[in-house]
Amino acid sequence: MTTPAPTNWKAMLAPVITLSSLVFVAGGGWVTIEAVAQDNTELTDRVERVEVKQNQQQVIDLKVEQVEQRLERLETSIDKMMEIQQQQAANQARICEATGANCR
Repeated sequence: MTTPAPTNWKAMLAPVITLSSLVFVAGGGWVTIEAVAQDNTELTDRVERVEVKQNQQQVIDLKVEQVEQRLERLETSIDKMMEIQQQQAANQARICEATGANCR
């Protein structure tokens, strides 16, 4: 009977250790990919919220501009009405004075 040849444990363990290392690295890479995907999703959500707020602000700015324009037109109309009323009061005073009427 022959004696079995001594087993080279280093040669047998090297592929197992290399395979384990690859699985560990691949798992770490997967975790990194998942983290980047999560960060990307969060960033996309933030950008969407900022865009919504920006659009809302643009709508508010437009409404403020429209209100300012309407206010200017209203002020112009009030100024014209005051001029007309002043002219009417002056005319009435002249009529009252010319006719000797007692105008109050």
